Amino acid sequence: MAARKEKVDVVTEEIANAVTLTLPELNARKRILVKEYTDQEKLPITLAPMYAAYFGNVMTVSINGISIRVKVDGTTQRVPKAFANEVDRRRMSVDAQIRRQTRMSEVSKNVEQSPGDLQLF
Repeated sequence: MAARKEKVDVVTEEIANAVTLTLPELNARKRILVKEYTDQEKLPITLAPMYAAYFGNVMTVSINGISIRVKVDGTTQRVPKAFANEVDRRRMSVDAQIRRQTRMSEVSKNVEQSPGDLQLF
């Protein structure tokens, strides 16, 4: 219990310190973070035009206050690894949603012979 209280005290102190930062200090931190992301390995990302219905013509990805924009037109773009992972996560989420919709729409196949046979998700 004491370790948890110490951890809470440390987090509270970090929050208090973050609130007292001045604008130039915050901008300096942001520049460091931008440099960290630009130094990361660049991975190719391609978003097919079919995803435009879900993300719009341009997907904005923000991580820790740093944003990039990825075209949703089928072109291949190279983005830092952290952003590429987030784009992939979002794309896979939409793919799972489309799969669920397809399974649910196939009414003739959505019949159980015995309870529990049908796996929609």
